[in-house]
Amino acid sequence: MDAKDVCVEIENDEFYSKFLVDTVKPLVGENISVSDQVAKLTQGIEKLGKSLEKQVLAKHNDLLTQASHISDLEMTLASVQSQVQGLLRSAEKLKDRVHTPHRALEEQTLMLERVQTTCNLLRHTAKILFLWNKLASIKDNPPKEAIILFELNELIGDYDFDGIIILEEVLKEVEQRKKELLNNSTALLQSSLLNGEKDKLLQCFKVFHNLQCTNEQIRNTVDSILIDLKKEIRAGLNVQMVSIEVKKSSSGRVAPGKANIMNAQDFKIKLWDNIEKLFKVDIYNSCTKVIMLQNVVNELHAIGNFRNIAKTFWSNLCTVFSTELEKSPLNVNQSVEIDFPRLLKCFNDLLSKLKCKDLEINRSSLVKWENSFLSKSLGKLLEPVRSMWHLNPVPNMDQLDGAVRTIAEALSISLGDKQLSISLANSVAKCIKQMNVEAEQRINLDSDVAQIVEPPTSAQQKNAELCNALYYFSSQIKRVLVNMNSMLPQESAQIVQNSLKDITSMPVLQLFTESIKNSLYIILMTMHDEPDLTRSDDPTGKCLSCSPYMKELQQFVSRCKDIYLSMFHEKAALNACCVTIAKMTVERFIQHVCNVKSLSKFGRLKLQIDCKHLETALSPLVDMSELDNYRQLKALSLLLEKTPQDIAKSQTEGASLPYSLVMMYLFSFAGPQLLAPHTCAGWNIQKLMQWLDSHRKEKERLDFVAGALQRYQNHVRQNQIATYDEVYPILLQLLEDGREAAKKQEK
Repeated sequence: MDAKDVCVEIENDEFYSKFLVDTVKPLVGENISVSDQVAKLTQGIEKLGKSLEKQVLAKHNDLLTQASHISDLEMTLASVQSQVQGLLRSAEKLKDRVHTPHRALEEQTLMLERVQTTCNLLRHTAKILFLWNKLASIKDNPPKEAIILFELNELIGDYDFDGIIILEEVLKEVEQRKKELLNNSTALLQSSLLNGEKDKLLQCFKVFHNLQCTNEQIRNTVDSILIDLKKEIRAGLNVQMVSIEVKKSSSGRVAPGKANIMNAQDFKIKLWDNIEKLFKVDIYNSCTKVIMLQNVVNELHAIGNFRNIAKTFWSNLCTVFSTELEKSPLNVNQSVEIDFPRLLKCFNDLLSKLKCKDLEINRSSLVKWENSFLSKSLGKLLEPVRSMWHLNPVPNMDQLDGAVRTIAEALSISLGDKQLSISLANSVAKCIKQMNVEAEQRINLDSDVAQIVEPPTSAQQKNAELCNALYYFSSQIKRVLVNMNSMLPQESAQIVQNSLKDITSMPVLQLFTESIKNSLYIILMTMHDEPDLTRSDDPTGKCLSCSPYMKELQQFVSRCKDIYLSMFHEKAALNACCVTIAKMTVERFIQHVCNVKSLSKFGRLKLQIDCKHLETALSPLVDMSELDNYRQLKALSLLLEKTPQDIAKSQTEGASLPYSLVMMYLFSFAGPQLLAPHTCAGWNIQKLMQWLDSHRKEKERLDFVAGALQRYQNHVRQNQIATYDEVYPILLQLLEDGREAAKKQEK
């Protein structure tokens, strides 16, 4: 059997395989008896022995070769071992040669280090003793003393001088002198701040700088001032202490065992006395100390950059004040909310008194009380507005005056603080807006409230009363702004002014304006029905009066002014509406005059008289000289007495009337063949007026007139008429000139 097969057989045998596993468990407890187990083991050993013999016989040559090689390897190893032993002996000798001088060098280096340390100690000792002797000779010069003490402290900190007897007392004295100098300088700092002694304060900071403790001293000093001030603020806002003080002031003593009840007004007075005292005395004194500290430090540039001492202190102070105020009882907070401007005044007066440009109120720390005050102020402003409209359909003068007084008070209490003034101005603007909204909701803008035939209706009278109430309210507020002009911030005044722009009688007046304009247009339309305009008799030497339509217009304008427009008191809006009425009336009058057909010499004179009477008719409304088209009315009056040739000449020399209207007027001189533009179009005079209202560009009107001229030209050619109307060439020339003028205006 092959050796490999023997191994496989043993490994696969259940009995033999147990001997191939590393275990300490006994194999005796098997079902096979011990003798059988020994026999089987013997049999297995024999198999292995035979297998080994076979392998040795099969490979005995290789085994012999390997055995000879082993003997050679042993000889080589023995040689290497002897060489290694020699090398180790050489290394040991080399180690002794290196270690011996190294140990000697190490001992000498240690000795040198100790000598050097000893020399340094002696040198420092000598320097310490020298400086100590020098310090002993210095008197009444703390800055120099501080310099020496700082040097001594640096020298002492470099080495451990324990055990040096000569320095034991010196070291103790140095530490003691340093503490004494620091304590004395700190005490001098406090007294200098208290007494405002700047020179001594400078000396203190020179000491601190020389001792390298400036930052620490500044921080400790400012913190100490803030802590003391915090106690004063807490005491001033302590409602119990305030109550006791009020009780003492009212009865002379506090009754034991009784509730300390006091009058709310007395409490408020005492509380604000305490707050004002805090700002005028305690906070002011503390701030002056810090500012003086800041100024002194700024002068000593060499000690470092400490530019924000006062600014940081002020910010912390505002935070401390707001924190303590927030911790205060409800009645204290309520008093501050109600009289918040008074608190701001305390801050602003303090800042004004301190005259430090880097300090400003930390608004964020007071936002709680400011918002509450503004909320209550807005409610106080809106309350009289709401109540006046709730009680009456139209507020009376007393109610309006009450609302104005409330607004004036709101603006006046904020004069000391710009930001609060702007916030209150916004609240006033909301109040004014509410007033306007309430009035607008009650104003009737239906078409029937603009009737001008019957006496004013109740709705018209109510509208006028509402407009007059708003105007009175607005004018009184403007008067308040004028009175406060020098004190009220410009931004606040502008906010209120802008809110007043929406208060106007114009919407109601515009209804009357449209009604009056339409009625005037109807009256002017009757101009074309006047028989006097076509009369052929000579007017020379006759005493002529104005036309009937002009008399009617004059009476109508006077009636509207006296009955309807006089109900309104707002002069600016009333004047604007009157100017609009007068301007449009003059414009429409000129348009009608320029388009009257078959106008005779008698009629032209009547129209010239009507021009003058139109000025008289409109004089109750406006000063005619202020109208921008008044010159056109005068030009029309002159135009009525000129011939077509003179009209063309004056137009080329420069006239007030547009070319289109002048050309329309010249058609009244033409014969029956040269039809007016609106007649060519088949329009009546009303349709013409509507077209002129919707086409105000001169180019469009000239094209409209040109169409009539073109139609006349075609008519002449078709009917082979020998000559043109004498006005036709003048119209052609004016058309050309008018178009040139229109082009220049467009450029």
